[in-house]
Amino acid sequence: MTTAELETVVQEALARYLPIIDEMITDPFPATDFEDGSGYGGPTHVVRVLRTSQDFWDDEYHKALQQADAEMSAALDVLAAALIVRWGDPLVVDLWSYLTAGYEGRRAPELIERLSQSAGSLQTWPVPDAGRWIGLTVGQHDTELPLELTAVVSHTPLPAASAADTY
Repeated sequence: MTTAELETVVQEALARYLPIIDEMITDPFPATDFEDGSGYGGPTHVVRVLRTSQDFWDDEYHKALQQADAEMSAALDVLAAALIVRWGDPLVVDLWSYLTAGYEGRRAPELIERLSQSAGSLQTWPVPDAGRWIGLTVGQHDTELPLELTAVVSHTPLPAASAADTY
C-alpha cells in the first residue's frame, strides 16, 4: 500500500467511521432484533459493518486479500488510536477461544459467539457514564468473502478476555 493510499484510508476512517461509532454509543438500542446490509442487533447490542472489501473469488495469488487486509488493519488501527485517546488501552477479547469453546459444547453469549465465527479478536472499551462498551474488529466469514471492519456497541457485561476466563 502506498503512503497516499494509507493516508486516504486513515482520513476516511476518522471522517466517516468515527462519527458512526459516536452515534452507536448514544443511540437507543432497537426494540426488536434486526439484520440488514449495514449490520445486525437488537435490544442488547448493535453491530455495524463500517467498511467492506471486495470479495476474493478470483484472487489466485492473494494480492487483493493482502491489499484489503492492509487497508482494514490501517482503518482499525486509526479508530483504535482515537478510542485509546478517549478511554485508554482496550481489553482485547480472544474470540478464537470462544469459537473453540463452542465446539466443545460451551455456550458463549450470542453476540460473542456470532462475532467469533468471523473474527479472531475484538478490541473493547467500556464507555464511562453510558453503561455500554464499544468493540472493534476485522473479520471474514469465509476465505472468498470480503473482509469487514466492524463496530459493536452493547450494554451487556464486557466479555472476558478469553473463554477460559469464563468457564
